[in-house]
Amino acid sequence: MKLHFENTADFEGLFKRKDLEVTRQIVKGVQTAISDRTKSAKLFEISFSNVEEMYEITLPTSQWELALSSCLDHLHKEGLADEQIDCWKLLEIVKTDK
Repeated sequence: MKLHFENTADFEGLFKRKDLEVTRQIVKGVQTAISDRTKSAKLFEISFSNVEEMYEITLPTSQWELALSSCLDHLHKEGLADEQIDCWKLLEIVKTDK
């Protein structure tokens, strides 16, 4: 998922609140990493106005369980049962692969 921000305050604001698209991208990133058998999940490509560099945000395997648990809670609060089930299944895979 590519995200563009005008400044760092805009970037910080996105991650300070629960955003459903961010939650979905975390789940998708971990799912892709498991399928590809990589040790890090690629989540976001971040860019800022007036900055040429693009930054990649990744999540190491050591953080997958915690991140998916948080995603599961968020999906539960949103009442998204199907996505909850998918996230829970992914979390169970992560737990057994330790």
